[in-house]
Amino acid sequence: MAGAMPALRRIAASPSSLALCGILVLGAVLRFSTLDLQSYRYDEAVTVGRVLHANFFDTFAAVPRSESTPPLYYLVAWAWSKPFGTGEAWMRSLSALAGTASILVVCLAARALPLPRRAALIAAAIVAVSPVLIWFSQDVRAYALVFLLAALSFLFFARARRSGAGRDLAWWGACSALALATHYFAGFLIAPEAVLLLLGRNRCGAAAATLAIVAMGALLAPIALEQSEHNHAGWIASQPIGGRLERAGAKLLGGDNGDEHGARRGDGMPLAVPAALALLALALLVWRGDPDERHGAGTAALVGGGAVGLSLLAAALGKDYFDGRNLLPAFIPLLIVIGAGFGARRAGRAGLAAAAAFCLCSLFFTLQIDRLPRLQREDLRNAAAQVGPLGPTKVVVTDRYTASQPLRYYLGAELAGSAPPRHEGGAIGHLGAAPSTPPVREIDLVGSAAAGRHAAHLLPTAFHLVGAQPVSYDFTLTRFRAPRPVRVPLRLLENGALVGSRGRAAVLLAPGSSPPGGTVPGH
Repeated sequence: MAGAMPALRRIAASPSSLALCGILVLGAVLRFSTLDLQSYRYDEAVTVGRVLHANFFDTFAAVPRSESTPPLYYLVAWAWSKPFGTGEAWMRSLSALAGTASILVVCLAARALPLPRRAALIAAAIVAVSPVLIWFSQDVRAYALVFLLAALSFLFFARARRSGAGRDLAWWGACSALALATHYFAGFLIAPEAVLLLLGRNRCGAAAATLAIVAMGALLAPIALEQSEHNHAGWIASQPIGGRLERAGAKLLGGDNGDEHGARRGDGMPLAVPAALALLALALLVWRGDPDERHGAGTAALVGGGAVGLSLLAAALGKDYFDGRNLLPAFIPLLIVIGAGFGARRAGRAGLAAAAAFCLCSLFFTLQIDRLPRLQREDLRNAAAQVGPLGPTKVVVTDRYTASQPLRYYLGAELAGSAPPRHEGGAIGHLGAAPSTPPVREIDLVGSAAAGRHAAHLLPTAFHLVGAQPVSYDFTLTRFRAPRPVRVPLRLLENGALVGSRGRAAVLLAPGSSPPGGTVPGH
């Protein structure tokens, strides 16, 4: 305790240290205070319900079959789940810790370029209030961890570029290899870093560190090849590239959440406002920044622009996985560039005022996400609560690609049908069909309200409408019952029209009640 007092006095005597502490506290509050506000979305439910197993090796084996990202996050999450299970608050706290730590690392990286202290603080503040970074800091997926590891990679890249020290290069290689083992898109950030380091003063050290990263890539190659066969992320390329570019830009500027499906839902703050402020930051950097500031920001822009350019090139060459969430590692240097413009020494109070306005735009949208269900993950936790316990004569029918995995997790249900749910558009082979369900007395449809109203025309005449109630922003629970249990053809229940789905619906049953051959175990 006595040893901590001098450190506390130094922090209290330094306005910049106090400011950084305040930014870290704000970022932590925004991430930790609402960890359990929203239910698991589809991908999170895949993590806790399909990837994480009791056994470490079973978890490792599940990643190539189920995921399109490397295994490191899932192995860390497996260990994290052991003390307190897979509840939302506990599992998301891992990402919240990584997201909070990223604020400090981005600040240190900006200082290492080097940029002025206030530019580094502004970059940290932008990270602290970014809606998309808060979203993924509350997500049981790899994005917050790869952002932290990529930020560490950029920090040691900036240090090594200035010093050429072998220690900085070794740390850069280690952090970069771990980032690549967390998400393949980290490679697009690492590649331009490696090029610049290989052109620097310690080329031998940079080459050795780069070889370590290449070795990690070689270890991951068999997993990546197996994942490519399942095409789990094939849904991305089906969306227009223009729309994906717009959503990625909105995420960078603080005008979007972590969703990638459907039209972006802005709320009360036109995207043009933060976009204009970001352009102002670039103008301040060009016209008011000194040579050192422009050089440091230019290095960040080169790395960030290179990362985006390489991902677009990969898309043009047929490996199209370009979307906002995958680009998060590239956001690190780009956000630092924005902070450098606002924080240029000669930008004065105008730069600080513009930075405050930019951060307030992000904070406003962050608070809107916490307040408005339409901006949140679908509340399928509530849907499961309203459905209630499953019994041997009760089935739930829902959308296969957005709701099936969360409902399956919350209900403890089994999936009946001829194929497992496709993870984010991945194609899965035919595994055999069951002709009908066990005798059913109640059918609960969790889908669109309009589809539920017309479902009576598609179900057997023995079933009559009991009631309908909204259970989430886009989902309504419509309940049908029959006077006695009835065998219903499975293909009828898999009709997506029952729940407003374009494809085949998912049919969820109580554990142990699936007909022979109709359940896909472990998926």
